[in-house]
Amino acid sequence: MSTPLSWQADPQPAVAAPGSWSFPEPALSTLGNGIELVCFDLPGQHVVSAHLVLDTPLNGEDRDLEGVTTIAARTLDEGTRTHPGEEFAELLETEGAGFGIEVSLSGFQAVLDVPASRLERAFELFAEAITQPQISDADVDRHVQIRLAQIEQAYANSAQLASMAFRESVFDPASRASRMSGGEAASVARVDGAAARRHHAEQVGPAGASLVLAGDFGGVDPHALAERWFGGWSNDAQVRTPHEQTSPGPRRHVVLDRPGAVQADVRFGGFGIDRTDPRWPDASVATYAMGGAFLSRLNAVLREEKGYTYGVRMSLTPLRAGGSFAIGGSFRTDVVADAVRLAGELADVADRPFTAAEVVDAVTYSTGISPLRYATADGVADQAAVNRLVGLGDDYVTRNLAQLREVTPESATQAYSSLVDVDALTLVVVGDAAVIADPLRELGFTDLEVVHPEA
Repeated sequence: MSTPLSWQADPQPAVAAPGSWSFPEPALSTLGNGIELVCFDLPGQHVVSAHLVLDTPLNGEDRDLEGVTTIAARTLDEGTRTHPGEEFAELLETEGAGFGIEVSLSGFQAVLDVPASRLERAFELFAEAITQPQISDADVDRHVQIRLAQIEQAYANSAQLASMAFRESVFDPASRASRMSGGEAASVARVDGAAARRHHAEQVGPAGASLVLAGDFGGVDPHALAERWFGGWSNDAQVRTPHEQTSPGPRRHVVLDRPGAVQADVRFGGFGIDRTDPRWPDASVATYAMGGAFLSRLNAVLREEKGYTYGVRMSLTPLRAGGSFAIGGSFRTDVVADAVRLAGELADVADRPFTAAEVVDAVTYSTGISPLRYATADGVADQAAVNRLVGLGDDYVTRNLAQLREVTPESATQAYSSLVDVDALTLVVVGDAAVIADPLRELGFTDLEVVHPEA
């Protein structure tokens, strides 16, 4: 009979605290026409990322044509005056380049990702798409139809409908932030080729623009490259629009009726702060502890203990000025009222301030993930572009990380309490009103509205 083998596990290595790390520092210069060049030389990053950041806030759109920015931007890689139609896309593909656009309330970005060995020709095409777009009637009409289909799909999706209704409720109805960035059906349907071309001619130009380049340039002088293709760009017709100061709407409690729905989507929150607010680092840590981690306070009770949901989160959504915060999740219809009750109780930290362990966990996560988030040229360029778009400063990431390390349980609790007044929150629920409404009224939401979207 053989003797049993003895086995002993090796001791686990100690996990060290995250090392010191800072966001790369860019080289700054200015092109002949005033475009600010933000350049990150990243050896070994052989896919170069370029972001042209355009100062075109969406509150500059005509109210009757909201969505025209998105429609016009989506046509940029579908033909230029020099290379119309599919010819342009084929040339871009030949260079192995990817072209994209990102539209937000603060403006929009045109994005190019290309192997460094193909940078010069792809960059020429990139500039051509911005400065000489074709914006044909046929392309505009097609993108209008695509956008209308996306809007219809969004209204059919309970989670998206809850987020849209929450935005409409939290922000002042007169604010552009209260409506979809890509425009709503009535305004999108009015966009035609002439409107899109006119919008591009009036809004897109070098004034207020920044160009972010990141990667291993392989011996190419990035300033000379940018000057050659963008430095001579001018647009005397460009109109500068001041950025809107977003304001809150009145508190609202509403159920959007979905008869027969077996689950309901909940958004419970209010008007928030942006990243320039001195409370931002503390509030970020607090909301992570409340609803950002898997074993956060909300998820530990509503998912793990009660089994009411597959997951619930609390998040901060900053704008250039102001923002919003919300507890959000999908819950079984029969437990919605109790889930909202518990969420309200958990969200009130007056008698249960944040702990040192919660703060350490949140700070460790936020500081530890940053080197991974910015490990590629695209990650660096994307963050640098956002910094420019919303006026954060090129050193924002490094400053924010330093401020996060200074957060204490007391400062996190104070910042959170100054932002979250549980008795003043907006509640939006998308679900079966026949089951949900009365229990919510009994809970104290006596002014609850029931809206029938199909009506």
